[in-house]
Amino acid sequence: MAEMSPGAALRQLQQAQAGLRKARQALRLTKGDPNAVPKTLKAAWESLAHTHRLLASIPLDAADEAVMTKQLAVQRYATALLVRLRRLLRREHVEDADDDFGDDEN
Repeated sequence: MAEMSPGAALRQLQQAQAGLRKARQALRLTKGDPNAVPKTLKAAWESLAHTHRLLASIPLDAADEAVMTKQLAVQRYATALLVRLRRLLRREHVEDADDDFGDDEN
């Protein structure tokens, strides 16, 4: 197996972040369409899983400062997407809630 260079790692991280952006955009388009929620959740989850596999596969030799900085950015973006997925899932399971605040009990 060929070693990964920092440039290749950066390109892969950029592609992963682009996939996360597409998933987040799909979430925005899902608003107001409860029928689209399961498909969107699945696609976004697959994007998250792919991103985490990529993050774990970058060897230490390819992890220079630029790569590590980009990894931080991608991880923050992935975390934000995961929070949105969690909120979407919670709302999906709440049947006809009286309030629109999205507050959950502990």
